[in-house]
Amino acid sequence: MSDSSTEKLFQPIYRNPKSVYHRVVDEIKKSIFEGRMKPGDRLPAERELAEMLGVSRTSVREALKMLAAEGLVSIRHGQGAFISEQDPDEYLKRFASHLPVNRDTVLHLFEVRKVLEPQAARWVAERASQADIQELASMVTTTREQLGRLRSGRLSLLAGHDSNFHYRLAQATGNTVLVRLMHSMLDLLADSRSRSLAIPGRGERSVDEHYEIVKALINRDGEGAAAAMLRHLEDVEEQVVAAWRQG
Repeated sequence: MSDSSTEKLFQPIYRNPKSVYHRVVDEIKKSIFEGRMKPGDRLPAERELAEMLGVSRTSVREALKMLAAEGLVSIRHGQGAFISEQDPDEYLKRFASHLPVNRDTVLHLFEVRKVLEPQAARWVAERASQADIQELASMVTTTREQLGRLRSGRLSLLAGHDSNFHYRLAQATGNTVLVRLMHSMLDLLADSRSRSLAIPGRGERSVDEHYEIVKALINRDGEGAAAAMLRHLEDVEEQVVAAWRQG
């Protein structure tokens, strides 16, 4: 991985009741789940990773040992730590059951998303540039094409697409406060995404729902875009709640 690409991989870890090295483990797992790191990628050097996360090298070392014991990271003497070379779908299936997901928090998140994101879609339809809308359309088209070719790594692709689509849509509003709010919600969105992508077919269905949002955006139909976004969020929420009840 290039030096420039490692700068945004991780954010500092602040005080949390959970032990620090467990938090480091969670952050590395989330980076894979969100598509920022993939099997075969080399993790930043121990010192660099510690600086990124704002923790001690000892905490990083303990986290890497735990990840290696789980078979998620391969530590190569003299070379560094690498994400193990396995089917990324297997990672995401495991992460879906191990990432910390609090039911009340996720449901509260959907309450907020159902207020903010339909309005964001309306704003994009009304005032975003053609280039912004075309970029969103291209994201959906490209993901659909890639899904048609992939036999493995589908969940990794879908996780990355979902994160990028919703964040890029917020950016396209031109509202800097909304973008900051969405950025602050990224950790919670990762937990929600892990729960929804564990549902068979949910990721592919989300791409189809993103397509409906994009169609309204292309037509500059603000109300249609808002309605399509609300249907999308309600559908995801309904399936996540149903999966919880079955579990």
